[in-house]
Amino acid sequence: MTKITLTAVTAILVLSCTNPKKENAPAITAAKIIEKDTADHGYNELAGDRDMTLTVSDYNTDNPDIHIDRPDKSTVETTLDTTLLFETWTLDNEGPHADFVFSPKSFFVVDYDGNGDMPYELKGNRLKIYYNDFLQEGEILSVSKDSLRIRWRDADTASYVKWKDN
Repeated sequence: MTKITLTAVTAILVLSCTNPKKENAPAITAAKIIEKDTADHGYNELAGDRDMTLTVSDYNTDNPDIHIDRPDKSTVETTLDTTLLFETWTLDNEGPHADFVFSPKSFFVVDYDGNGDMPYELKGNRLKIYYNDFLQEGEILSVSKDSLRIRWRDADTASYVKWKDN
């Protein structure tokens, strides 16, 4: 009787750990394929919830139910060297594209679903980016000719490198 009980418990555990929804299997596979380009490559550093993996389309598609009052243009009031800051940046130069372009005009999110030009405010080393459906705030910790470090609110510090056109 003990062997039967052990077998039954094992079968229940195995069945409860499998995913009966087979339609989710391709999404899981696709998430693994693009993991390098999401979880550690520019999209999730702003997500806040480290247990959640966002895909390019999940993160870069605006939520139509949320509207943020955005300024008409970006504002720059800083002593940071903007000749170093206004560049194209990425977390990983082995990735398929850069993550963003920092310019006097906008914080341009590369591969954004829609208009990637986000107005921002840079006051001192404090950065506030006005996405269409949320605000992202961070503190620029350092900028040099080939690196940029930003501590994002509610997230880890991100270390970017200057994009090298691959």
